Amino acid sequence: MTYSQLVVEKVSRRKWRLIEDWHTPFGVVPKGFTTDGASVPRMLWVVFSPAGVLFQASVIHDHLYSNAIKTKSYADNAFKQTAIAYKARKYEATIAYYFVGWFGKGKY
Repeated sequence: MTYSQLVVEKVSRRKWRLIEDWHTPFGVVPKGFTTDGASVPRMLWVVFSPAGVLFQASVIHDHLYSNAIKTKSYADNAFKQTAIAYKARKYEATIAYYFVGWFGKGKY
């Protein structure tokens, strides 16, 4: 899987904005897209920081969810595959994948 470099700027405490298009195997996330990173309850930030190992996966997932691109299952799978591509441990990616499947809400 080939990804271009993800270039973001922090715009507030929990918001980042892409300053370049980000090309992924799951489509292009456009420059200007904003994300809150991984949507993790605060008490779990010690394990999964919003800007930690799941950040890149969260960017593509947020983009797919917010624009209802393809299906929810497709977006959840893109999340897991991107997390693994960016060196999340397989068990971390799998646990997070189940949580986004159970609790993720988009425009689907």
